[in-house]
Amino acid sequence: DVLEKIVGKGNVSVQVNADIDFNSAKSTIESYIPVNDKGEGVVTSSQTEVETYENPNNVPNPNGVNQRNLNYSKQKTAVNYSVSKEVKQVVYAPGTVKRMTIAVAVNKILTDKEKEESFSSDLEFGTAGIRGLMGLGSNKMNKYTVGKATVGLANYLNKHHDNPSVVIAYDTRNNSSDYALDAALILNYYGIKTYLFKEYTSTPELSFAVKYLNCTSGIVITSSHNPKEYNGYKVYNNKGGQIVPPEDDLIINEVNSLDNFESLNYAPKNNELFYITPDEVHESFVKENERAIIHKELLDKYAKDIKVTYSSLHGVGIKTAKELLDKYKFNYNIVKEQCIYDGNFTTAPEPNPEYEKNYELGIKYAKENDSDIIILTDPDADRVGAMYKVNNEYKQINGNLIGALFANYILENKNITNDSYMIKSIVSTPLVSKMCEEKGIKCYEVLTGCKNIANKRNELKDKDYLFGFEESLGYMFNINVNDKNGFSSMLSFLEILCYCKSKDITLNDYIENIFKKYGYYKEETLSFVYSGVDGKDIINNYMDSFRNDTIKFNKKHTKKDYLNEENELHTNALKYVFEDNSWIMLRPSGTEPKIKVYLGVKCDNEEASINELNELKSQINEIFKVES
Repeated sequence: DVLEKIVGKGNVSVQVNADIDFNSAKSTIESYIPVNDKGEGVVTSSQTEVETYENPNNVPNPNGVNQRNLNYSKQKTAVNYSVSKEVKQVVYAPGTVKRMTIAVAVNKILTDKEKEESFSSDLEFGTAGIRGLMGLGSNKMNKYTVGKATVGLANYLNKHHDNPSVVIAYDTRNNSSDYALDAALILNYYGIKTYLFKEYTSTPELSFAVKYLNCTSGIVITSSHNPKEYNGYKVYNNKGGQIVPPEDDLIINEVNSLDNFESLNYAPKNNELFYITPDEVHESFVKENERAIIHKELLDKYAKDIKVTYSSLHGVGIKTAKELLDKYKFNYNIVKEQCIYDGNFTTAPEPNPEYEKNYELGIKYAKENDSDIIILTDPDADRVGAMYKVNNEYKQINGNLIGALFANYILENKNITNDSYMIKSIVSTPLVSKMCEEKGIKCYEVLTGCKNIANKRNELKDKDYLFGFEESLGYMFNINVNDKNGFSSMLSFLEILCYCKSKDITLNDYIENIFKKYGYYKEETLSFVYSGVDGKDIINNYMDSFRNDTIKFNKKHTKKDYLNEENELHTNALKYVFEDNSWIMLRPSGTEPKIKVYLGVKCDNEEASINELNELKSQINEIFKVES
């Protein structure tokens, strides 16, 4: 709020306290102090000094394991940062520094437009938490908006739960570890016990840890697959799933009731409610992922013959992925440049396994290893993507087809009962519904977001849950992880490859057999981004135009408006089903400033499916004024 008061005033010198990861110092300074091409916003000098702290010894956690000391060595490092139109350079001494204070002299901070974008509204606490661009202002992710969300969560927990506890994880993004520590110390101030992971940790492991430690709630600091400028704060319930109604509404109300940041208070770092998550949580999580394997004997026999290339896209996945690949003795190599923790995502600026460009380095390594498959997980390792070898080239497999592969393998290899069921999101391929129908079991549909799959699974806890998925590379197996999980997905992928090896067929043969049985389904998702202050209005105008038929399709169709649904499927989405059974669905993204358009077709052969899908794409691109 000090910085808020001086926005727009010239020649201001201000002390900024920034709890940041040392290796991220340069990017953090840039994100907090915008610099224009005139050199305004120059950080003329800065000095860092590390705070040293130690966690209490011999304080037992619920599992009887003592805390480890968390000691950071004292270190002083001078950082000289100069910016002009031509030069952007940072020079610093090597070493790991966990906490620092930066003193800066600032000439000018924000333009009027930047000021409006940063302070025109509050960053909304949505249905699972907050996510946004990092930077100054009430509409950005920073220690103050994270603090406000945490105070609201603390108030909710104390009102509705006795002796609440929260486990907190964070990914490799810039500032993630610092936001996580801030959240822990704020919760401690409000009398809430916390477990903080001592190193970068995946989202699925956080989901597992909530139940393993019998916590009331969980927090993970991540922005998943978004670019480096973003971060987020996701909240989990005591079942290890992301919060859902009515709990999310109660937390949102608590957050919205806080008018300012003056209520932010932190417990001292050395306090009796602050715990480090014990190592056994990770060890148990790794074992839990193995429960997704149906035929372990296939991996024992054929894993050594399966060649794999893996990349964590600079995220947390490398540790757990290597442990699992090593255990079953897969023949693998890693994309070294992308398996380095890097919050700037240097080799994958948009670290989404859906994007083909993120496989370019992987293809290089895969050809060196003659790999059968390339597997990527996103930075928080809850999503998985893949390319597989076809005629010595590598072909990407989209999220819908991966889901269909998993569903088909489970249905063909597990015992199916009358109580068995699967779950998919409303925007995901109908192919899995067809598979379930053929087996005589139910496939439930839920709104997008694996939190809705988790919630439906909880509702049907007395029935036989088999599998759930959404097309954006999120897959949930019948294990004690109540969110999408890149590691169980990786193992399931590799089991299918072992199965193919046992039958002397390729993965491409396996996929072709599915299409021959059920028809050639093809889907694609298009995204149209509208950022900035006007972005939300543009997105709403498009949805209104489709809804009131200002924008029309020439082909005969039926239209379903999900705003008219009076059940759990009520949402801002539209679906068009054409007379040839092709379909289009539109909805605004819940986490990013974009409209997502989902396209799907089913034909008797692959060529017809490709042509029909391309026709739908052309219509949509013309509407959104995008060149094909």
